Amino acid sequence: METEVTPRNNGKIDASPDRVGMDTRRLGLLDSHFTGLIKAGKLQAASFLVAKDGQIVAHQAMGKLTNKADSTEVQPDSIRKVYSITKVVTAVAIMQLVEAGKLYLSQPVAHWIKEFDTDVHRRITLWHLLTHTSGLAGDPGIFFEPYTKPWYEWWAYEKKKAATQWESGDWVRLLLSGPLCDEPGKQWIYCSAAYGVLGEIIAKVSGMSYEEYLNKRIFEPLGMNRSFFEVPEALRQETCFTGPWEEGDIFKPENRAGMPPRGGNGLYSTLEDLWKFGQTILNGGMFVGHRLLGRRTVEMMVSNQLKNVPSRCWGNNTKSFPHGVGWNLGHDDICSPGTYNHEGAGGSGLYIDPKEKLVFVFFGPYTREWTPEAMINPRAIVWSSLL
Repeated sequence: METEVTPRNNGKIDASPDRVGMDTRRLGLLDSHFTGLIKAGKLQAASFLVAKDGQIVAHQAMGKLTNKADSTEVQPDSIRKVYSITKVVTAVAIMQLVEAGKLYLSQPVAHWIKEFDTDVHRRITLWHLLTHTSGLAGDPGIFFEPYTKPWYEWWAYEKKKAATQWESGDWVRLLLSGPLCDEPGKQWIYCSAAYGVLGEIIAKVSGMSYEEYLNKRIFEPLGMNRSFFEVPEALRQETCFTGPWEEGDIFKPENRAGMPPRGGNGLYSTLEDLWKFGQTILNGGMFVGHRLLGRRTVEMMVSNQLKNVPSRCWGNNTKSFPHGVGWNLGHDDICSPGTYNHEGAGGSGLYIDPKEKLVFVFFGPYTREWTPEAMINPRAIVWSSLL
């Protein structure tokens, strides 16, 4: 049975697609594509923003804000948890500290976190964490294992239920328990936990909490006013969720004393805020007069850092997997060579094409499992609209 689709809601745009060299009619297919997925019950909602040459040319939302029967419509500025897109923001924070002379990429993690000072973990560097080559256990399910080992955040949750306060380093020891999956630098293994470690390093180096650092050094300067790790009470009714688990995170945030920083998975944001972040990277580190990073640093971050490093994650059998500093580089579609991106669980994506000066941000909250029609197919529509 088809679900009822709510009217489209349009966000602000700066120019028509035709004015920046895009086919308006062709780009308009995004509307019908996402509407069809909502009608088919594959998505709860969908929203997207397309910008070219620094100008927003498409900005739309459709569907329901929540899974509740009486839900309001999703809006172009609705807030959504963007999950792993958090990683590229964490990577930028680390590189800011590198530019400030406070860190270096080949620096052993053990210099900052004593639990890494063992014969097994001493060789792991910041670069390994940033490029998913640390050898630490990856996210559950990446090898299609039928019975996955509990991930460090789940261990943390179970331990927290039985204790009123964590001791310093508990979550790090839980993360490091067991053998490495491979020697550092030898294999690309997607590891969100590694970015929690990077968040801890940001806190130690800066003297601020991880969340406070991102707010003061990234969100505030870029005007990302609807980006945070805990949604303010006044904005919770404007935040998208697809079920009880996501709803609980929004309306009943837990006491995270002693818990790992949410460096790999935890940011809430909007289409426009993510566009501001993406446009900053596309501009070589600059946005509205504020320099977030140096041009050479950005160039390094979005270029391949790996050579002959294999990957077997999610069914791949790649002998030389490309990856930047925080950014994904591999894609098999019509995006220009050099396009970089990151996606997030729950249906979100940020794609940046430096050749076409194009930024594409989308949210497609699933009603089922990962939906390729929502995550992959829209890129064909956007990039084929280029004149």
